[in-house]
Amino acid sequence: MKFTLTADALADAAAFASKGLSARPPVPVLSGLLIEAVPTGLRISGFDYEKSARTQVAAEVTEPGAALLQGKMFTDIIRKFGKKTVTIEVDDRKAILRAGTAEFNMRPMPVSEFPPMPALPAAVGKVDGDLFAAAVTQVIGAASTDDSIPVLKGVQLISEGADLIMRTTDRYRLAEVVIPWTPEDGDIDLLVRGSWLADVVKTLAGEATILATENIVGIRTGNRATTSLVIDGDFPKIKTLFPSASHTEVTVDRGQLADVLARVSLVAERNTPVRLTIEGAEMTVDAGTGEDAQGRETLPCELNGTDVQVAVNPGYLAWSLSVSPATETVLGFQENRGKPMLLSGHEGLRHLIMPVKL
Repeated sequence: MKFTLTADALADAAAFASKGLSARPPVPVLSGLLIEAVPTGLRISGFDYEKSARTQVAAEVTEPGAALLQGKMFTDIIRKFGKKTVTIEVDDRKAILRAGTAEFNMRPMPVSEFPPMPALPAAVGKVDGDLFAAAVTQVIGAASTDDSIPVLKGVQLISEGADLIMRTTDRYRLAEVVIPWTPEDGDIDLLVRGSWLADVVKTLAGEATILATENIVGIRTGNRATTSLVIDGDFPKIKTLFPSASHTEVTVDRGQLADVLARVSLVAERNTPVRLTIEGAEMTVDAGTGEDAQGRETLPCELNGTDVQVAVNPGYLAWSLSVSPATETVLGFQENRGKPMLLSGHEGLRHLIMPVKL
């Protein structure tokens, strides 16, 4: 096999295909990228049984063929060539990578040992890639990182007609975002691996096609596609926890509250809350007690309802404020102040944060 193309184009394609590789592959061949040279260019694939990624890139193919090369090393080397033209020649014993005066050798792995790539699922709908990526960012931070509860590490991806909905929870906070999409064949209800989804959307642009079967979910953009096994389990019915209306609502400048929270949180000890006290047209944010360090700052707000005092995890609140594009944030409270605090303000985006007992 022998082919030539610019190193930056090859590095970009290899980096995408590497999304199908595991950081700790169970067998050596699963650390490899399958590179197939055909007359029209290259097909590059990565697969670790749970997820896959594949792409195509134009190249001048002198000798068609296939090779399996260690993915991380190959990608790192090619990336260092910058925009130079790179020629790669592979036989049974070694792969030679040349760019200018640079030459690197690698030992290929047996192509015959690489597992068959899974077939791409059927398309179920289309969505704007930039909008989808932003939506994932707005909910993924509320997904759990606890390996003992796999379903909470996932993102519930469901559709209702022209609405595509994502929900996450780690039991202490809940996130939901609704964006428009164009369905192709009925509604979907999937539990998607959060880590896979967060990684995939980093490279989305333009229109994205959602692919799905009962067991596999995928995303295709242009000549790139990636798939993942769905999580087997029942996601909590968190939809019912979002209130239809709030007894008290507090509207505040999102950026100003984020800045005040960042300053006051400096004196909050680890795992201790900050307090929000809303009286009339003022919100006071304070942290720290007794003889330890204390901080307090006041900012204007608009109160619709009764005065409120609530304690919350500062990290949870800071994340919610950081991922919302809204100019103003609306904090919603129920008559029972032990209920979660609702954060809204941007159409389609809602977060719930459990209060901390004072």
